[in-house]
Amino acid sequence: MKSLVLFTLMLTMVLPILASAEDPVVAKIGDEKITMSDLNRIIGYYDPNQQKLFEQNPQAKSTLLRRIVQGMVISKIAKERGFDRDARIKEQLQLLSNDFLAAEYMKKEVIAKIDVAEEDMKLYFKTHPEEFTTPEMVKARHILIKVDKNALDEDKKKAKEKAEDILKKIRAGEDFSKIAAEVSDDSSSKTKGGDLGLFQRGKMVPDFEKVAFSLKPGEISDVFETPFGFHIVKVEEKKDPVIEPYEKVKDKVREKIFAEFRKVRVEEFIEKAMKDEGVELNLEPLME
Repeated sequence: MKSLVLFTLMLTMVLPILASAEDPVVAKIGDEKITMSDLNRIIGYYDPNQQKLFEQNPQAKSTLLRRIVQGMVISKIAKERGFDRDARIKEQLQLLSNDFLAAEYMKKEVIAKIDVAEEDMKLYFKTHPEEFTTPEMVKARHILIKVDKNALDEDKKKAKEKAEDILKKIRAGEDFSKIAAEVSDDSSSKTKGGDLGLFQRGKMVPDFEKVAFSLKPGEISDVFETPFGFHIVKVEEKKDPVIEPYEKVKDKVREKIFAEFRKVRVEEFIEKAMKDEGVELNLEPLME
């Protein structure tokens, strides 16, 4: 949409405003002038996020100005050489114009009139609790004794025995994080004493998650195997699933409902408009 807006502006923009000390000229193209107010007006055609980008980044604003001027200059050359009278180009311009007008009409006359009522939001929140629930989470440390997936049985046996010896030391009272920092083969967590932080289901391999989520805070697992090798896990904290308060997520609820309403209203409007115009589509030849 951004490129389409810019393209349309390049072709149709008329800039009759006279410059003043308060409204400096930022570009001249022959006898035509573009003032700061002209540029700001054009920036106002963009969505709020893009407008904010232009305001915060002078370089982005200067790039936009350059693109506008380039478009005006090159389109003038094209017109002088009759490109605007070429049937193929005129047809494409008409298609672009139709798309732009349709999009603007839908935005201002259909989408802008969609109202999301508070009761709709509360009903959605009540009937979709899973969308606003912080999942169960576990904070854990682990020690990995790595085993290559193609390792011989003898090598796997030695790795498991090493892990079992480590577990005995931990159960005898040695510090888990200290041992993890010394012997774990997981380079990403080793420097943190095996700390994996908080994680929810779906973030680790299933065999690892099965053990981690089965333990209570303070418990240490037996040695178990995953595709990476042999592990020992210590769970330090568990957080139960929590439904976020409505007031905290109401903006998110509004966005979800608005997206649903927009989809339905746009489809309904288009279907009615096409029906009112007597549109008939014969798609069979397209499938041959």
